[in-house]
Amino acid sequence: MADTKDRFDWPPIGQDKAVAFLDKSLISGKLAQTYIFAGPRDLGKSSLALAFARNLWQSDRRSDASGNFESLNSDLYILEKDADKQAIGVEATRNFIKRLGLSSFMNSYKIGIVKEAETLSAESQSALLKTLEEPRTQVVIILLTEKLESLLPTIISRSQVLYFQPVKSAAVYDYLLASLDIKRSTAKELAAASLGRPLQALHWAENQDSYHDYFQLVNQLFTFLKSDLASRLDFINRESGGDKLSVEDASLWLDIWESLWRDALLLSLGQEEYLRYPSLAESWQSNFNLSAESVLDRLRQLVQARRYLQGSVNPKNILESLAIYF
Repeated sequence: MADTKDRFDWPPIGQDKAVAFLDKSLISGKLAQTYIFAGPRDLGKSSLALAFARNLWQSDRRSDASGNFESLNSDLYILEKDADKQAIGVEATRNFIKRLGLSSFMNSYKIGIVKEAETLSAESQSALLKTLEEPRTQVVIILLTEKLESLLPTIISRSQVLYFQPVKSAAVYDYLLASLDIKRSTAKELAAASLGRPLQALHWAENQDSYHDYFQLVNQLFTFLKSDLASRLDFINRESGGDKLSVEDASLWLDIWESLWRDALLLSLGQEEYLRYPSLAESWQSNFNLSAESVLDRLRQLVQARRYLQGSVNPKNILESLAIYF
């Protein structure tokens, strides 16, 4: 790999540790064949994977003088689950592996990105593992996943794992200003409410109706905290459609409650400037009189609820337990 003195271009998504590691790897030329980008959704895993591909081609000095990488698209392969299927099947995976084994169109690196790698079927993971056991030159595979534990331990052990975490609101704010022509006040509001997820904030900025729907749910779940037990149980039964509430929706409820109780903790400590939902501050202060320790107890309950959710406990039962405790 040729040396480069130029700084690489990375999306301003706030994943500084991951970016620093990849930047150093490109400069040194010490690359893994397989990377796993692991972490919750909307943290920029896909954006960083594509940037890594572009920077890898740049460091290999195979792009044209204008920096246009369109001609290298034939050396980029993306494997993802079909919208109407629950898993990435073995035939699609084998075809993905076969294409990575072909000669490079531009005599450069061939890069494969697997989105939602946790949906790879057992057969697909086994097929992929065989490829990882026989490393190929100038081939890099990047697995993107929200659930690292769903991958085979042998795949994880043969990969360089980079963990993506929610980022500071300031980083999300900067990302919005860099990505869109947006009012600073709007960017600040969306960044605060995004729970550290840059891509979620960007989606809201581009789709205000989506943000309205989200904040409506925030208000409903805040009202839930102020309601009596009967009203809470009725809300869960009504909104869950009986026992049809998905794990994803239940996880979103937990995320919102966690951010609400976090705001309550900040208010109890006099740190109003860091609130996720500053518009609810007055209502918090007029309806609740909780100590910091009481709020921490509720946050601990949410941590336990999330463990139960990951352990395949019925989502409705988890929420009903929280309704009693809250």
